[in-house]
Amino acid sequence: MSGPKVVRIVTREELIAICEGHIATLRAALEQWQKVGLRNELIDSEDIRLAERRVAAMRDLLAADSFAEIQKQVPQEIAYLKTDMSRRIERAVEEKAQVRNEDRRRVRAAEALGGALAAKGIDAPAALLSPGTQKAEDLQVAIATAFKLLGSSLAESDGPTEHQRQLAAKLTDDNRLTLAEWLAGQPDAKNNNASDMLELERRLDELQALDPVRGQMFAVRHSQVSADFSPRRSLLIDSLATDIAKARWDAITEANAWEELDAVFAQLEAVSGLQPELLSKVDGLRTSAPQVSEIKELTSRVREEAERTMKVQAEMAKRRAVMEGLSELGYAVKEGMQTAWVENGRVVLKSSKSPQYGVEIGGDPNSNMQLRTVRFDGVGSATDVAADVAAETEFCGDFSKLQARVAADGGELLVVKALGVGATPVKRVASEVRLEDVQKTVTNAPAASRKL
Repeated sequence: MSGPKVVRIVTREELIAICEGHIATLRAALEQWQKVGLRNELIDSEDIRLAERRVAAMRDLLAADSFAEIQKQVPQEIAYLKTDMSRRIERAVEEKAQVRNEDRRRVRAAEALGGALAAKGIDAPAALLSPGTQKAEDLQVAIATAFKLLGSSLAESDGPTEHQRQLAAKLTDDNRLTLAEWLAGQPDAKNNNASDMLELERRLDELQALDPVRGQMFAVRHSQVSADFSPRRSLLIDSLATDIAKARWDAITEANAWEELDAVFAQLEAVSGLQPELLSKVDGLRTSAPQVSEIKELTSRVREEAERTMKVQAEMAKRRAVMEGLSELGYAVKEGMQTAWVENGRVVLKSSKSPQYGVEIGGDPNSNMQLRTVRFDGVGSATDVAADVAAETEFCGDFSKLQARVAADGGELLVVKALGVGATPVKRVASEVRLEDVQKTVTNAPAASRKL
């Protein structure tokens, strides 16, 4: 048991608003995941359906009042979506690199085969004359044909070397030699900085997946570096790699800024409905080319509005929860008391069970509130300590019931600090407060019909 208390309350309405904000953030992350995935053909309808189920699962938890679970799982779901898309992009980039490498090997093989046939005076297939402009399928057929021609030539030549015999033997095995085996023995004068170029192209592919506009800005430079085999090539590759890395960082930063703006705007809509003026500003940014700082500035403004609205709504819900709960326990509540609490910083409710006593409620519901038993001046003995202790003890029991009532509604009423019963004298309040409480009381009225 305890006397005066400092308490903190969290209502179901407040928890719902908080969780709605979390779900809005998840929805924004999902939309970004879907946007990047569809643009790069990395996801299909089944992937989207499964991802939508993640949001639906959070909605199910909200319907079940599993507020703590939502606040725990939503950040995990968002992290999963980001990691999943990063893996999909990396996998797609690697596949493109493999295709590109195969194309290059095929062209080099065609060039080498064309040169080998020309050296022997054999007419090469037409596709080998300009291998870089041919389709992969056509070039592969020409290479196979060239292998056959070269194999026949080696077989007919006088005094073949041991290497030629081995090569001819491979050529007669299904009349083909793998590109890897062929290229292993071919000089490549243009292959300096090959590994650096491959990594550069991977990073450019990744940038184009994240932001096609930024990626396209480097297309010309990439072509120039690819065609440059001068001694300065290494410097050109390093410079381009640095610029691509910066552009990649900028693309991620901008995408995250848009995602955050979408999330906070969805939160604002959830708690206060459509905001035409702010919606117009968001649409205006989307149709322009804003700086990240502009996106963040609007995000801060929207967040402030959402937080202000949520704070006002939470404060009203908390005042209502406390006063409705005390009314059900027999404390006199009248119209306008919530307003009086706001204006005066406190309000006194008279107990119907012990009319000479009441409870004083004060403080900001969004931080800490104070609850204490009070006694009206001019009622009974001013030194009746036993009666004061009995009143404080009675309120302790009522407070426990109030806690249970708030918990039953999905909220929580926590004691931050409490003094023991009788540890401090019961506060005296002016008797006119008691007389005023007699008028216009709404005691034990049904919650649904009571307006505070």
